[in-house]
Amino acid sequence: MRRLAPAVCLLLAGSAWIGARAAEEPATGGAADAARSAPHRVVFACPGNQRLIATFRTVSAQAQAVVEPPAGPSVTLPIQLSGSGFRYADATHELRGKGQTVTWTDASQPPLVCTAPPLGAAPR
Repeated sequence: MRRLAPAVCLLLAGSAWIGARAAEEPATGGAADAARSAPHRVVFACPGNQRLIATFRTVSAQAQAVVEPPAGPSVTLPIQLSGSGFRYADATHELRGKGQTVTWTDASQPPLVCTAPPLGAAPR
């Protein structure tokens, strides 16, 4: 019983601290949740004066990217694990990026490297 008492005290103290932290944090919901789930559209400039458009969104708690490549139909890709940056992919397509640079890979074509305009700049 003596060994169990300190463990129980630590558990209760931790629970109280977590409850206090939760009370300090602002409530999220309504507008905050809507802003978080609102689609984010980015127009990337690609070689040959082409453009690639990616719309990042969350549907049923799943992050997706809808990619409109310079050629071909739009593709909806689920998010994938990435060691750095971001990655959306399926069996034949991949959108991978870090910072303002993305690489679009379609199994039927060579990879295409594109860049986003600086923040605050209007897309072309």
